Amino acid sequence: MKKLCLILLLFVAQISSGLEPAMLNLKVPSGLEKNQLVFGIQHRFYGKLTENPFGTFFGLDAGANVGVNLRYSVWPRLDIYGSYTRWQKEFTLGAGYAYFIPRLFRSQINIEYFNYEKLGLPDTISKRRRNFFYSFLLQGEPVVNQIRPTVNVGYDGYNQRFGLGLGLDVGFELEIGPIEGMNIIGEYFPIINQDTMVTGPKNSFAAGIKLNTYGHHFMLFIGNNSEIGTRRLMLGTHTNDLFLSFKIHRFLSF
Repeated sequence: MKKLCLILLLFVAQISSGLEPAMLNLKVPSGLEKNQLVFGIQHRFYGKLTENPFGTFFGLDAGANVGVNLRYSVWPRLDIYGSYTRWQKEFTLGAGYAYFIPRLFRSQINIEYFNYEKLGLPDTISKRRRNFFYSFLLQGEPVVNQIRPTVNVGYDGYNQRFGLGLGLDVGFELEIGPIEGMNIIGEYFPIINQDTMVTGPKNSFAAGIKLNTYGHHFMLFIGNNSEIGTRRLMLGTHTNDLFLSFKIHRFLSF
């Protein structure tokens, strides 16, 4: 996984493109044009922020949950995407179509196939779990050119549950060297119809900053869930301990 991430980073460092208003964990309606792509790396450290925030040296090996993802626009507003997360060896494949009403909001519907390894089961039982995740994304245009709300509503076909994610993004003009802007972002995932067999007892949340450069997003944030992906965060968590995370987006055009 580490070698793959390094190779991809070296490759994408040669190309640049436009940006879209990404969040920490929530998905956003695609703003990519035809033949544009975004590559992302997500990193969730397992060490508690108040004790050992990196888990192990830089959170490598057993110290972190790591995910990589790609999103490609095959046509304006129509994109396909895929991801792989080391925890439970989960991969996803999906597609979505976005619809915008200028100066009001952006929206998108997605259908996503997911497949992961259920840990702790005997070898005589199939460990792979698979199903579909359906989601609707809504993101408002900035209020007073700075404040942007985001909502994700999803249905998890495997757990047969609806989920909800809410976010708020406050942007600031900031020009320091290559930095072209900064955003402060907060997210909250209230559990719908809590079930101790499926959901955790605590709602997931995260807060952090995003730095924008030409062709990149760099995000650093804290949250109470080390899982990756909106579907998993919608299922809640078992603690309110805080964990450190970072996320990098690189935008390309072909």
